[in-house]
Amino acid sequence: MVEGAAISASLLCLVHCLALPLLLLALPAIVGAIFESEMFHIVAAALVVPAAALAFLLGYRRHRSLRPAILGSAGVACIVAALFPTLGEPAAAAITAIGSLLLIGGHIFNWRLRRTLA
Repeated sequence: MVEGAAISASLLCLVHCLALPLLLLALPAIVGAIFESEMFHIVAAALVVPAAALAFLLGYRRHRSLRPAILGSAGVACIVAALFPTLGEPAAAAITAIGSLLLIGGHIFNWRLRRTLA
């Protein structure tokens, strides 16, 4: 019984030691395939839009300022606009980055206003 467990642990260690370097070598290609796919961007936008809307709505109900929501909405609009296929890849990446920064700025602004009233 003990020998079987020891052999199994040794085999598991061997597989781990052989597979880990291969996995680490393949990881950039795997991550690149996931993050560069159009579906990733669509799913990310589908998650961002309702989450941002809820966060800014709750923030507005607390602090009554539209400024964070306006900033965040501009960011969401950029992120959604970058999904249109008429844009080239460099333009879409730039618009997504700008939109993300605007959205982050809106969330930080919203968070700070909410914390000042807490």
